[in-house]
Amino acid sequence: MDEQRNSLQVAGVALGVTCVLAAAKVAVGLATSSLAVLSQALDSLIDVVAIALVFFAIRVAAKPADESHHYGHAKAENLVAFTQTLLLGAIAAGLFVEAIRRLGDDDVAVETPWYALALLVGSAVIDGLRARWLMTAARRASSAALRAGALNFATDIGTALVALVSLLAVRAGSEWADALGALIVSTVVGLGAFRLGKRSVDVLMDRAPQSRLQAIEAAAAGAPGVSEARRVRVRETGTQLFADVTVAAGRTASLERAHDIAEGVEREIARVAPGTDVVVHVEPTAESSSLVERVQAAASRVEGVHEVHNVLVHAFDDAGTNKLHVTLHAKAAPRLSVAEAHDLADRIEEQVTEELGRGARVDAHIEPLEQTMPGKDVTDARPDLVRALESRAVEEVEILDCHEVIVVDTGGTLTVIAHVRGRGDISLMTLHDASERVEKAMLAQHPEIGRVLIHFEPA
Repeated sequence: MDEQRNSLQVAGVALGVTCVLAAAKVAVGLATSSLAVLSQALDSLIDVVAIALVFFAIRVAAKPADESHHYGHAKAENLVAFTQTLLLGAIAAGLFVEAIRRLGDDDVAVETPWYALALLVGSAVIDGLRARWLMTAARRASSAALRAGALNFATDIGTALVALVSLLAVRAGSEWADALGALIVSTVVGLGAFRLGKRSVDVLMDRAPQSRLQAIEAAAAGAPGVSEARRVRVRETGTQLFADVTVAAGRTASLERAHDIAEGVEREIARVAPGTDVVVHVEPTAESSSLVERVQAAASRVEGVHEVHNVLVHAFDDAGTNKLHVTLHAKAAPRLSVAEAHDLADRIEEQVTEELGRGARVDAHIEPLEQTMPGKDVTDARPDLVRALESRAVEEVEILDCHEVIVVDTGGTLTVIAHVRGRGDISLMTLHDASERVEKAMLAQHPEIGRVLIHFEPA
């Protein structure tokens, strides 16, 4: 809000000074019949309109986003800057045509009184101060409208000096110098209008800033969990940068994992382009090398499935034909009826079959999603189970020690949890096989145990 108020104050002072200069140049131009001075006067009149539009742009651009303008109103500044371009271009074309006409007309008399020369000198100095002041305010507020006004005033410095030299040449006897000066002024104004217009059109047409686009693409592709950045779209609206990013991640990623990946992309983009408003869409990778992963992804797509586990894929030769047999467990809402669970199993099997091909057979087992169950820590009451598990665990060569054994009673069924240490360089499969052997031995020796969970830690 302070930046907006400061920008309006700067624009207000610039408008007042411009009105005074425009009135003085019109009076002197008419009195001297100098086309160079009149070109300066008309340029200043355009400046009056341009700075008045800056007021409008700053006020409108500061409005927050609403139901009709989801991206805010910041483009109003670029629209005003483009309007200035059209005005500058029109005046430059008119001056150019009149200058060409005067070069072929010997009857035009141009007067060069001292006050005309003094006005042009003073105008150049004032334009320099105004351009510097507006550019400083534009950088501080990141205002396209103020920047356009500053560039306009910077152009006025050159045109004022050209007009001054033209009048000095006319005073020295070269009557054609006034028209030549007007040609130079109109050309400079036209080039300035083109540069200003191109910048404004780029923003209005949502031209992507290439340097920032490349940085955002690289940041998105390098975010944790992202396999590739598929599409990145960037647009500028005033001081705000918006980015729509589509990335690919693993097919079996959960909704929460996909959300974490999206947040990671946002953090990486914020590092290279602070303040960017980012929307991230996460898509699954197109292909997967693992049949098990493809089965999990296909089954998880079915509405009503909460979790897919215990996926087994068996490949076998049936009379020279390669076939697949898939078995899996899927968890669903416990309130489903048997008929609804059967229908869910059919839909899962259909999805997996479409994923792997019609040559695959799929058998799905539906089980209820467990609810929170009350439990009681009975570790102190069952030291026999603690000793038994500790003793059995260290029989495995992969397990170096067993510590922190916990026994929990949930409605008469015991769950035993143990933390063990193993070498950090052995494979997960090896540790898993060791844990299964320990679990089977404990279940066989103690029927009251319903589940054994072994947590591995590297030594």
